[in-house]
Amino acid sequence: MTYDPRTIAFCAEVLYPPQHLRADLAQSVHNALYRRPELSYQNFQIAPDGIHLTNLPQAPGQVSMVTFLADRVVLREELRGTTVEDFGTRLVNVVSTAFQTLGVNQTIAQQIVVRSLIQPRNFRDGGAFLSQRLIAPGTEAWSAIGRPVQQLGVRFVFPPHGAANQTYHVRIESWPQDNRSVWIENTGAFAGPTQAAEVPRLADNLYATYRFLTGPVCDFLAGLDTA
Repeated sequence: MTYDPRTIAFCAEVLYPPQHLRADLAQSVHNALYRRPELSYQNFQIAPDGIHLTNLPQAPGQVSMVTFLADRVVLREELRGTTVEDFGTRLVNVVSTAFQTLGVNQTIAQQIVVRSLIQPRNFRDGGAFLSQRLIAPGTEAWSAIGRPVQQLGVRFVFPPHGAANQTYHVRIESWPQDNRSVWIENTGAFAGPTQAAEVPRLADNLYATYRFLTGPVCDFLAGLDTA
C-alpha cells in the first residue's frame, strides 16, 4: 500500500561565508529575476530581518519568498501547489543569479525542508492513526493524562549512513486543519561546500530530501496503516 502525498511546502536555506549585504546588489538580483516571469518576484523590501523578494498571496497562508541575509539565502514556497520540479528549477536559478550578482563563490552547507500531507487508508482520523499505530501506548495509558489530546506527533533523526552523508530530521504529526490528514516533514541537512559552478547540485539535495519523505517515511507509515 502506498500513499499519494500532497506536498504543501518547500524551503531551502543555502549558507555561505558571511559578507556585507548590499541592498543595491539584492535589487539587481530582483531585477534580473523579474525579467523571467517563471522566476519573478513582485515586491522588493528591506527589513530588519533581511532583504525580501515576495509574491502576493492568492489565498490565505500562501508564501512565495526569497530572503537575503549576510550569510545565507532562503527560499520558501508554501501552499501554492508547487511541484518538486518547479521548486528545483526556482532554487537553482535564483541561487545561481544571486551568487553571480553578490559575488558568492561557494556554499558552506544547505538545508532543505519538505512538508506533505497524507491520509491514512484505514483510519478516518489522522490523530487516531498516530496514537494507535505510531505511538500506541494503549487506551489505559492515554486515560491517565485525564484530558483529550488535541495534537500529537513524533520526531526522528536519521544520521549519515553508508554512502549517504546527509542527516534527515523527520517530524510526523496530526494536522488540526484537517483531522483526516497526517502532516509529515523532512529536513535534510547537507554539510560541506558546494562551488558556485556546481549550484545545480542543490536540486539533487532537494530531490533526495523529497524522495526520503515520499519513499521510506511513507512506506514506514503505510506498514502501520492496517485495519
